[in-house]
Amino acid sequence: MNKFFDYLVMDLSVPRIRELGAYIRRFAAALGGEIPVEGRLGQVGFCATALPGEQVRVHWVEIGRQRITVEATI
Repeated sequence: MNKFFDYLVMDLSVPRIRELGAYIRRFAAALGGEIPVEGRLGQVGFCATALPGEQVRVHWVEIGRQRITVEATI
């Protein structure tokens, strides 16, 4: 989770990162299973894969036109 925050803290506020992380976890678990899914929360896009044990692997986050490769587990 720290890596997730580290990559996004320059572009998003901490409360927004927490909200995004919670949303990505719910979204990936509900829709993807072990298949990568792409989604959007407002102006922020993402790609994530649900892992066993309620964890989610976030591959990238897109803020505006900037795509940030994250490759972090939350």
